[in-house]
Amino acid sequence: MNGADQFYIFLICAAFGIFSGIIYDVFYCATLPFKRSWVKIVGDVAFSLVFIGLYFFVSLMFSFPAFRLYMFLGCLLGFYLYLKSFHKIVAFSAAKVYNKICSTKRDKKVCRERCKNPIPSERKIRKRRESQ
Repeated sequence: MNGADQFYIFLICAAFGIFSGIIYDVFYCATLPFKRSWVKIVGDVAFSLVFIGLYFFVSLMFSFPAFRLYMFLGCLLGFYLYLKSFHKIVAFSAAKVYNKICSTKRDKKVCRERCKNPIPSERKIRKRRESQ
């Protein structure tokens, strides 16, 4: 295997690292609503298993030679580039959506409590409406 082949394999591994970053974001968004650390650990283990399985699939599909250090570094470089670029956008967007959902749930809870125990001015308004 010459240097050009190794360079192309390195680029394929870097592209696979970027693709694995996208898969990481799927697992990240799936575990975001859970506050328990064991759910996040299970998500990380599941991501690792999916990553390993997909790496073996890609290595068989492209007929990679035996595992080499530059292949591993290519995957790490691609994953790092993804985390430093697009992941920030996804994490920010996921946090915004999560916070919006939580605030909506909190507002509904406050509305329900207020309807059960209205403030005094609302009681007066209700009595006026009922008497009319």
